[in-house]
Amino acid sequence: MKKMMILLSAVVLLVSLMAFTGCGEKPADEGAAKADATVVATHDCEGGCGMTDMPADKTTEIDGKFYCTGCAKHMQEENHEGHDHGGHSH
Repeated sequence: MKKMMILLSAVVLLVSLMAFTGCGEKPADEGAAKADATVVATHDCEGGCGMTDMPADKTTEIDGKFYCTGCAKHMQEENHEGHDHGGHSH
């Protein structure tokens, strides 16, 4: 009976330690976990197509706004057609 009480006490102690300390590896704080994450700049298309969170290398910047390939093509065509050609020869 005495051995069983000692064994039961040891099991309760181990379970309590696991419950209070947790098991597995955890970062010391969230800042350390976020520092390890890779950050990729993303932009939403301003052309009205609805595309969001596009990587920066897949967008085109026109007049400070970012557009997807299709909308950028349309914006460049519109800007070229409405452009005053008086000062140059293209």
